[in-house]
Amino acid sequence: MIRARLGEVELGDLLRALEGARKSAVVSLDCPHLKGRIYMREGQIVYVQTQPGPHLGEYLVRFDYLTLEEVQGLVGQQARENPGTPLGALALRQGLLSEEELNQALHAQLLEGLATLLAQSEGELLATPLPLEASQVLLPGLSDTRTLLMEALRRLDEWRRGQVDPEAVLRLVGDPTRHPLSPEAWAVLEAVDGVRRARSVALACDLPEEQVYHLLFELESRGILARAEVCPQDPLLLVLADSDLIRRLLLVALERHRYRVLLPYDLESALRMLAQHRVSGILLEGEHLAHKVQQIRSTPGGRFPPIWLIAEEAPRGLWVRRARVGHVPKPFGEGELLRALSVIRRPI
Repeated sequence: MIRARLGEVELGDLLRALEGARKSAVVSLDCPHLKGRIYMREGQIVYVQTQPGPHLGEYLVRFDYLTLEEVQGLVGQQARENPGTPLGALALRQGLLSEEELNQALHAQLLEGLATLLAQSEGELLATPLPLEASQVLLPGLSDTRTLLMEALRRLDEWRRGQVDPEAVLRLVGDPTRHPLSPEAWAVLEAVDGVRRARSVALACDLPEEQVYHLLFELESRGILARAEVCPQDPLLLVLADSDLIRRLLLVALERHRYRVLLPYDLESALRMLAQHRVSGILLEGEHLAHKVQQIRSTPGGRFPPIWLIAEEAPRGLWVRRARVGHVPKPFGEGELLRALSVIRRPI
């Protein structure tokens, strides 16, 4: 076991040492603004998890390899029948995607998570042996640890050179054909329409979110994009979900359709956000929904916005009518979600 402060031991150096010794380990980071884990088997990085941060299921949706319903169905099956089986391996087993598609999504998620953790300068680092029951397995086609580190550090260096604000709205003003642009830059340009915020553009692309902000910065620096004079006021929604995956899937689905999203991690932080922000609607998922609704409705900021409960069964009881709550069936699709939210008026 290795325990140290970041700065005393560099994360990149530790990962290279574990690769050289062909060690299997879990490297955990506890930083001021996030937590992370890197799973290594025989010196190779097989999975990176950050919280907050993207989930593999989110990338499978963003790459259009799986639908929202398919990812939720896999997670439900994972919990009921295949505990410990990786989501990607389960999707492969059922023939929902190919090895190449899974590797593309996993590679993007690994790089984003790894670059995010390498960017941390404060926190505690802990390396422990990989548990015998750990289910992460090496998938064919993935790069070795040293190559992943080099690419993650290169991307991190790019991100540090400049990024646009996630709330910025950009429009096309120059001729992009007069510039040598990468395929990634062209993909980002296709999502820019002068009304979407940068965060909405980022989550509509199959690229790491931070990379999109950097590409938008580069396109603006070249005079291809410029800030829009009029920025639409997209409705603000609060999403409180027990499941990290559901939280991220809702973020992607809603931001793609120009809803701004607040993502508290517990009821207390949700109540604080409601005191600070005027929201247009609230989405709740998980346990103790009646209690959460009661607490939210008892606050000034949560008294009037519409509330939807995301659950397999529609809520029943007198409290449902009194609290004025709606229902979105789980697993939910994009269409069902947008139909429920259609009562929210979007400012012109």
